[in-house]
Amino acid sequence: VSVRLQQPEFFLEDIPTKELVYQACVYYGITNPEIVVAQSILETGLYKSQGCLKDNNLFGLYNSRKKEYFKFDHWTGSVLAYKNMIQYKQRDDEEYYSFLDRIGYAEDTLYNQKLKTIVKRYGLLDFCKQEK
Repeated sequence: VSVRLQQPEFFLEDIPTKELVYQACVYYGITNPEIVVAQSILETGLYKSQGCLKDNNLFGLYNSRKKEYFKFDHWTGSVLAYKNMIQYKQRDDEEYYSFLDRIGYAEDTLYNQKLKTIVKRYGLLDFCKQEK
């Protein structure tokens, strides 16, 4: 068991950026962080949506029981919720875009194509490699 004695600096930031979301993804052990960062960019309109700014929900996570979007005290809560509510469903050796399709993550049939465009546009593959 590893114990972290110091809280990462991204916890101090109220407004996320792709860099901060990537750091949180790594901190929480999220796989395919370049795609997850792209999802946060797409879902929030580059971190400008009301869901992001007011409710700290970076991924449009929805509570189907209450029929409302989840609200988080801090944006990092939505990153951890993504891991616990979405990513745990990924099968071993399953390609991430196929995983998103299989679980029906988005109603938009072009969702994965949009993510690939964002990954490319923002250079997220290269960015994530450099940050490691």
